[in-house]
Amino acid sequence: MTMNVSSSKPLFTAIIGTLALCAVSLSPAQQAKLPTAAKQDTPDKPSGKPQYGEFNMSTKLGSFKMLEYNDDGQPEGHFEMNFTGTVLIDTSEATKHPRGLTTTIKAEGAVIKELSYHGRVVYHGTGKLIVDGGWHALQWFGRDLTAKFNGHAVFRLAGEFDKDLETGYYWYSDGKKNDWGTGGNQPTCPKTVFGVQTPKIKINGKGG
Repeated sequence: MTMNVSSSKPLFTAIIGTLALCAVSLSPAQQAKLPTAAKQDTPDKPSGKPQYGEFNMSTKLGSFKMLEYNDDGQPEGHFEMNFTGTVLIDTSEATKHPRGLTTTIKAEGAVIKELSYHGRVVYHGTGKLIVDGGWHALQWFGRDLTAKFNGHAVFRLAGEFDKDLETGYYWYSDGKKNDWGTGGNQPTCPKTVFGVQTPKIKINGKGG
C-alpha cells in the first residue's frame, strides 16, 4: 500500500500543530517538571586576603625583583625602600590583581618618575619610595638599599660583593640575618619553611 505524498502533508501539519498546542497549554506545575539545561560551572571567586609577613633587606650593591606566587597570588602590602638606583613598578592590567587592588606610589627625596608606559612606571634617583596596595611586579637595581615589606610576595635577590666582601642581608621579624648572596636567592614573605620538623625527644614519657 502506498501513500500519496501530497495527501500526507495536511496530516503531518495537523500533528505538529497539535503537539505545539499541548506544549503551550501545560500548567505551570507541569512545566516545572520539564527537564532544564544543567547550570554551567563558574570559576571560583578569588580567595580572601592572603597571609602577610614581615620582610627586611639591605645591600650595598645588587638587585632584586618582587614577583607573584602565581596569577592568583600577586604581590600586595606596604613596601618602603631607601636607595640609589632605578625602580620599575609593573601595575599593568595584562594580568589583573586577583583581589582588585590598585597601587599608590609616593616618592621622596631626589627620586624622579622617568617613564610611565601602559601601567609600567620607572623611577630613578636617590631617596625613598613608599608603595601600597597590590601590583604585578617590582624590581630594583642600584646601591645602598634598605627596605621593609609587610605583605605577601616572592623575592628574587642577586648581589655583588662590596669592599668588605659582603653581598647584603635579608631577614624576617625574628631578626636572624641571611646572606643576600650572588646566586639568586628566592625568599618568600611570609617565610616558607621546607623539610621535616625534628621531633622533640621524650624520656620516660616526658618531653625533652
